[in-house]
Amino acid sequence: MGRRYPGGVYEDSLSAGQVPQPDTVPSPAAPLDAEQLRRITSLHSGFTYQHLYAVGCLLRLQEAGARMLRVERDEDVEVSFPTRHLYLQVKTRQGNLTWGDVKGSVEQFKNIRTEHAAGRRPGTPKLIVVTNTTPGPDLLTRMKQADWPTDVSLLWPGRPHEEETWLPPTALDLDGVFAWCTEQAKRVPFGSLDGKTLVWKLAARIQYACTGAHSQAFAVNELPEVYEQFVKELQSFPQPPGVYRPHGDEPELTGENLVRLVTGFSGAGKTTWAARAAARCPLPVTYFDVAQMPPAAVPGALAREIAARHLSGPAAVSLPRGVGVDVLRAVHSHLADGITIAVVVDNVHQLPPDDVRLLIHALPTAHVTLLGQPRPEQIPLAAHLGITAESLPGWEIDTVAAAFAAEGCTLDYPTAQRVLELTAGLPLFVLSSAVLTRDVYARDGAAFCEAVQAQTHLTPTPQEYILAQIFEHLSAQARTVTGLLSIAEVPLSSPELQQLAAAAGLVRPAAVARAARELAGLGLMQTFADGRITLHDALQPLAMQAAEGLSEEATGHVAQTLSSLLEGHRGLLRLARWMRLLAGTGQIDTLLELTGQEGFYEGGYPRELRTVIADVAEETSRDTVSRLEAHNALATWAYENDDWDTWARHVHAMEALTETGGGQIGPRERVLLATRQFTLYGHTGEVEALDTAFRAALAELPTASSHERALRYAYAHGLYHAGAYQDAGKAAVELADAYCRHLGLEVDHLVGNTAALQEACERSETPDDFKRLADCFALFVKCCRQLDADYGPMAFPAMKLYLFTGAWRSAIDLGQDVVESMMRVDETQAALDLIDRQLMPVARDYNLPELFVGLRSQRAVVLACTGDIAAARAEINSLAQYAVTPDQANDIYHQTGIIEALASRPSAPSP
Repeated sequence: MGRRYPGGVYEDSLSAGQVPQPDTVPSPAAPLDAEQLRRITSLHSGFTYQHLYAVGCLLRLQEAGARMLRVERDEDVEVSFPTRHLYLQVKTRQGNLTWGDVKGSVEQFKNIRTEHAAGRRPGTPKLIVVTNTTPGPDLLTRMKQADWPTDVSLLWPGRPHEEETWLPPTALDLDGVFAWCTEQAKRVPFGSLDGKTLVWKLAARIQYACTGAHSQAFAVNELPEVYEQFVKELQSFPQPPGVYRPHGDEPELTGENLVRLVTGFSGAGKTTWAARAAARCPLPVTYFDVAQMPPAAVPGALAREIAARHLSGPAAVSLPRGVGVDVLRAVHSHLADGITIAVVVDNVHQLPPDDVRLLIHALPTAHVTLLGQPRPEQIPLAAHLGITAESLPGWEIDTVAAAFAAEGCTLDYPTAQRVLELTAGLPLFVLSSAVLTRDVYARDGAAFCEAVQAQTHLTPTPQEYILAQIFEHLSAQARTVTGLLSIAEVPLSSPELQQLAAAAGLVRPAAVARAARELAGLGLMQTFADGRITLHDALQPLAMQAAEGLSEEATGHVAQTLSSLLEGHRGLLRLARWMRLLAGTGQIDTLLELTGQEGFYEGGYPRELRTVIADVAEETSRDTVSRLEAHNALATWAYENDDWDTWARHVHAMEALTETGGGQIGPRERVLLATRQFTLYGHTGEVEALDTAFRAALAELPTASSHERALRYAYAHGLYHAGAYQDAGKAAVELADAYCRHLGLEVDHLVGNTAALQEACERSETPDDFKRLADCFALFVKCCRQLDADYGPMAFPAMKLYLFTGAWRSAIDLGQDVVESMMRVDETQAALDLIDRQLMPVARDYNLPELFVGLRSQRAVVLACTGDIAAARAEINSLAQYAVTPDQANDIYHQTGIIEALASRPSAPSP
């Protein structure tokens, strides 16, 4: 057995043809005839030099504007141009070049010159002797003599040709000419071969041509194949999903500016949008993804993609030369006149801004769309390009509902709105939420939302994973500011943020501002036109973790400071946040005062307040009036939900508190109880008890007082619930007249131009009385509807008064009656404008998503009345994907019937 080598190879297992390891290769034996070896080496060196020089000519052929290169015909290398023909004689020598070395070529050239002069060969001939050494004294003397032919010249190291500057420089040896050729080969655009490999390949092709193959010629238009230039479109848009769901108000791929920067978190659907928009784009579109690509390689690779689409094929006569951004410019310049292209560059955030600018400047007439994740350096980039970074609007609520429905999870409208807020409508975030709801929360969208908002969910979402990667790289100050904005929940001005930061212990304003800029640069913060800032909606669930990092003391200071900042603001977002802070900071009495105000139930109040109010109602240590106010609020919520059993339970609790309250119960509390009792009596049909209670309560109050008017309205309301619509309507009109006298209003104030009415409402010290006047009109309208009677112009002033007094829910309710009034007199376009420009914006701005189903079903009918049956069907069908209440289902069914009836009518004949 032979000796064992490391790795288990045995010496005696080597086959006869196996190459031994380098350290075992024997040294070559000395040649028997050294002179013969010298001659052989010199001969092959000369031929190799000649072939490499021909390769150099070939690599510059297109740049020189030549048509063809031939080898080993009348001279070593021939190059033909449109008007001239070069004959190159390549000579390599150990010593100086002598006249004897070139004499034969010069004399033979006389015959060649004659052929050209006779017109048998085209172009003006030139003979150029190329050598690796300097001419000897004798040759130099001859070249200076007057009889030296003007069309014969020499080219040697350090002496370029004066006219044919494109010719490769000569080198002293093979290494020199090979190195030069290699550098030229690296400049071949779209090359698939390494520079050295391409040179040796071309040298072999030259040598083969010298044998007579392929007519010994290389045409310029054949060079791409000879160079193995790889001009092929490697990239294309990722395959879009089978069902594409568009963004709301989705933009086109190209806009007014030649360059647009579209940013968004991973999962925002940028690439999918671009792929879809590209299909509609009238320009030819090239997609290019720079992800994981070295910046230096980007321009050339992008040039290849553009060239593959626009320059390759039979129509292409040449390919541009250059490297890097130069070849991109060249490709752009080679585009046919009048061709404008669109280019989508994806993941542009992975490129340095300077490199992005170079790309843009190399494509001056192209429409370039840059897609990337938000980064701080994109702010100066956008400024340099003279553009503003854009973001896709995200999915709308119908699309969110459709995505959940596709996973078997049906959402009601308010829950769909919650999902939209949690995910910011970003496609990946919505889709993953739908899957998680299906798999973990038994298809219960509300349960999913509650778990995410409370941060009690156990399964991480892609949304958290994506945003956490960004979050981890934030500075400590930026994390703290994120926590503060998370606690605030509402947009803050810069001074307000500074106050919250001070409450949390960040006392340096510059540090806070720097942290805010850091968040903005990463797309984690949104800035409004008025300068206020807030967190990106998608970040809100994750940002709660930053808030948890604050100490308990700091959190308390921040909550108290925020409560002070928000107090007194009427905007719904700030008011709602302030209400929840009241509960969290122990200001229950203030919260109870709010529940007793007319407008408290008119907007989308925070639903979690119900739990706080319910605790107050059951807390026996609380004073009687506070508990009575709490039961009143709970009763009102029950009334809105048509939960009459709960309504009755809270009214009876108010009765018990009034009986035991003693001196704590005053006229206001007694009137409040009576108004609730009247509604209960009406619902149960106890009209006699209603009349008795009304007269008894009325006898204890002065006439023409606010308490007396409140009782009269509650009595009319009770009659309505008892089904006494005629009496209820009459009582409502009489009370409306009383309110008009009290407010000093004339009929002209209520119809037509209502500017004076709005001014009077705004100047009034008791604006709630204007709202109560609207309640009277509204009750009359409801009675007329029940009686199928005409309610005339009453709905319009009621709607306006509700809008003026901030009674948003009631304004939408009466607004729908106004729409019906307009439809009866064929003012369909005005009716559509009212829904689109007032009612739906109010429902959206004041967080009343539960009203959208009714609004949109009515809108569908209005659309059908305008003649747009397709839009009407689309609108009504979009509601089918929502979970709806029985009343909403009946409404949709009824409105669908109207739309189809309108659709079946014969079209009016053309005039």
